[in-house]
Amino acid sequence: MKPFKLNHKQKLSTAILVSFLLMLSGCASTWVQQSPQWQPKKNVQVLVGHYGVKSDAGADLLDLAKQGAGGVSFADMSKETYKLMKVSLKKFNLNLVTDKRRAKKLDHGIELTTGDKRADELIGSLASQWTHPETTSNAFHRILAGTDLRKQVVGKLKGKNKSEVFLSANLKIEDQDQYLLFKRFRLILSIQILDQKGEAVFQAKTEGFSGLKFLRNPISGDRIQIAMADALSKLEKAEIEKKISTITSL
Repeated sequence: MKPFKLNHKQKLSTAILVSFLLMLSGCASTWVQQSPQWQPKKNVQVLVGHYGVKSDAGADLLDLAKQGAGGVSFADMSKETYKLMKVSLKKFNLNLVTDKRRAKKLDHGIELTTGDKRADELIGSLASQWTHPETTSNAFHRILAGTDLRKQVVGKLKGKNKSEVFLSANLKIEDQDQYLLFKRFRLILSIQILDQKGEAVFQAKTEGFSGLKFLRNPISGDRIQIAMADALSKLEKAEIEKKISTITSL
């Protein structure tokens, strides 16, 4: 039997496919990319267009009971992750600000709430998801590069500051089993910043882990904050690539 050989075109196609799959499957990756044409030496104003938190763990009954008695809600925990991210990104000369009036333009003026803050927080805890109330519920960091949609998003977010840039970020919380009887959280933070032309100038992805917990995996006890701090520490230590990839695992 003759050995099977790939021609040059087949080899190239295979290499591209393998590289793409490896990039998307990298489960322990932390990376930071910044446009070589955009290297701020001082603080740049960054409008947070979207920041959302989503957990696949579902609602913990004891957490819900504590919340009903005035304890920490999923919204409270999510707000803390945002505060940590805001502090961390200052080290990249990124000053995060919010403007509800501008961000909500991407929601077409529709805001779905019950009108009762405590009821909204309970619903958020049951659904295990939260969006920063000063931002849109529509993430825009996965829009393909070079499309008119990016320009439309930026067009709605623009204000008077011509050097302002626009951030979209998601925090994913995964419930992981370890050693059969123990559980932990894995956090995955994805960030992208667009400039006034709708071009990506900064993008990053990082992950962090909480400590192990026997049988249960509650959000209380600062476990999410600890995992977030771990993720942000890795982000701050990562080498900045002076390029912007058009295809990423964000």
